[in-house]
Formats: sequence, structure tokens, C-alpha cells
Amino acid sequence: MIYVEAGAIEIHIQEKNYPAGPGSLIFLNKLEEHSLTVRSEPYRRYFAQFSPEDLEHLLPEPKLRAVFINRPDGFCPVFDLSPVSEQAQMLCAGLLTEYRTPASPDKMGRLYSSALLTQLLILCYRLHGALFPLPKRPVNHAVFEIRRYIERHFTEEINISALAQEYFLSPCYLSHCFREWIGCSPKQYVMRNRISSAKELLLHTALTVTEVAQRCGFSDANNFIRSFKQECRATPGQYRRRLTAEQSIE
Repeated sequence: MIYVEAGAIEIHIQEKNYPAGPGSLIFLNKLEEHSLTVRSEPYRRYFAQFSPEDLEHLLPEPKLRAVFINRPDGFCPVFDLSPVSEQAQMLCAGLLTEYRTPASPDKMGRLYSSALLTQLLILCYRLHGALFPLPKRPVNHAVFEIRRYIERHFTEEINISALAQEYFLSPCYLSHCFREWIGCSPKQYVMRNRISSAKELLLHTALTVTEVAQRCGFSDANNFIRSFKQECRATPGQYRRRLTAEQSIE
């Protein structure tokens, strides 16, 4: 999640470009390939990253979580909060302060962060509720249970047809709902979770490509390299070298 305080940027996601200026709140899904170009200086922003588990704890309301997860066709990830920019910036600053504050024994910090994030998302929902990616018709709750199952077990071997049957859904219905609301098929969702996890390991550990492949659920290194290159247009080794070089420049 990015909140633009000053300047202007352009977000490139899945072959689409989205401009964003001061007061823009941007919801990026870690499973989507994206890049950012600064169009106007000085550029200042707040940035926060949440795991699926974090979101479930910090945002109990499914309507508010949906903007981080659901990606129906035509969804725009940039929301204009300029009419309430003072409030939005205050809440973002509060989240940053809380993040930098050492954890307290009473665990009230997590509750406070939840309150701040919830207020920020409510501001956004009140301005742009019609743009939130919510189902316009009933969707079997099991579809979202399966999404959560995949997020927790993507490193394991997952049989999508068997998983659908376990939740009393047809594989065809499951695939249709995933494509409509998540933006990809269940099989692609498994792969994107594996690739996302692999990126983290490539960047933040010294594990070999083979070790990363094993930890992320790939059958072998060759399968991992082929899948990674298809998703990221670079091999795991090329990705690691490029990101490491960029970090050293910063």
C-alpha cells in the first residue's frame, strides 16, 4: 500500500499504467508484477506491506480487505483521497510511528495499528465504496476459504480438482470465481504465491536457486527457473543480481 504525500508517479501493473498524485492511496497486490516511475519531484510517500495473515488480523471486515486481494477485470488500484488528505496523512504517519515503536508486552500496539488502518480504509470506502472490488452477486464462501488455503499451503503439492471437491464445488465453478474476483485461475494463484515467496528468499537470503525452489514448492530447479522467467521475464539469478545492484546504489 502506498500513500502519495507529494509529487506524482505512474504505476505499471500487468501491462497497464495508472497515474497517481498527492493524496492518492494505491493498493498493490504482491502477486502482481509492478513497477513505479516518478513523474514529478519532490516525491514523498508512505509505504506499508502486509502479509495475508496480517490483513486478516488488522482488518477483520472483509469489505475493507477486498481492496488488497480481489482483482476483477477493470479494477483500478489508485484511489483519490485528496478531499480527506489531511486525515489520511495523519493516519499514515500514525501507522509509521507505531511500526517504529518497540512492541509492548500488552500487545496494544497491534490493536492500535488495526484501528489506524481501519480508519484509513473506511475513509477510502466512504469516498469510493462503489469502486471497491466486491461481488455484485452471491459467491460461495468456500471460494475464499480455498484462496486462504492456497496462501497457507502453496509450498505443498496442491490438487485443485481435489481441493474443489473437498469444498463441494465443481472445478469449473471454482476456476470461474477465481478468474472473476482474484484475477487468475486457482493454478495461477498457487504459482504466483510461490513466485512471490521465491522473490523474498532470493533478495533476503543466500539460499541457492535449487534451495529456493525446494522451499517454495517447485518440483525441481529447472521447473522453478522456467516458471520464474515466464512470470518475471528474468531468471532467478538475473532477478537477484538486479535487485541486489539496485539496493547497493540506494
